[in-house]
Amino acid sequence: MEEHIIPDDDGKGKTIAFIGADIEFTDPVAYYQEREKRKTITLQKQLLHAADPVKAAFLSEGFYSKNAEKEWQERYGQIMGTEVPQSFISLLNSASKREQEKLLKGQSLTPFRLAAFLFRAYQEFGFTFSNYTAEHHHKGLDESALPVLIEVKEDGSVKTAGETTMTEGQLKNVVSQRRVTVAKFLDKGDAWHCFFTVYRSLRGEESWQDGQPHFHYISDKWGISRKDAVAQLKGDKYPSTSVHIALLDYGGKKPEQRDKK
Repeated sequence: MEEHIIPDDDGKGKTIAFIGADIEFTDPVAYYQEREKRKTITLQKQLLHAADPVKAAFLSEGFYSKNAEKEWQERYGQIMGTEVPQSFISLLNSASKREQEKLLKGQSLTPFRLAAFLFRAYQEFGFTFSNYTAEHHHKGLDESALPVLIEVKEDGSVKTAGETTMTEGQLKNVVSQRRVTVAKFLDKGDAWHCFFTVYRSLRGEESWQDGQPHFHYISDKWGISRKDAVAQLKGDKYPSTSVHIALLDYGGKKPEQRDKK
């Protein structure tokens, strides 16, 4: 995971961005534990330094690590205390596409329920975790003209960090036309399950159920190889599927922010 601390152009604040790289065939608990603890340590350091830089200079790494571990244990307890519907557990041993479609009909996920499912799939059933992200801009865009950060706020105004020659309208167009896909895989031998979403869905811009954010689902039973599925998800298209899983209680920062890599 990359960490970027981006000062605002007016010098009055900063944006902290965490960008995850693709990962493959790993322990999801260990992955999320490391990611969340690193985020906690970075945020605490920045907040304490802003509040009292003299005091912050005397705090040890152990202080931050201890607090990060405490916060992670609380978060882990919340995740593992989240109920996972039996349909998702049954999905892991399902034998056909038809059965999978039936199991997932009308189902929903929350961020905590998804994490609990990924953790249980690994701990109880031996499914490893992979995560892939793909980003594509509209044709003809000169990416060298982009600022380091673009944020379209609730009131429609645009916040940027870094130099750019683009107008506010052009920057909004970059955000609205950017295509980002996030895919989460569970693998065990030749069996695999994939839950994927796109930023248009998370922004409420897709037509399914009046813009309800959602995941799509495919698996090895879909008649597509894992290699081809990943290639499509990383490319300009994603595999066809009629399975929609509502994503409820989705909050936090909207995925409209772009951090230039």
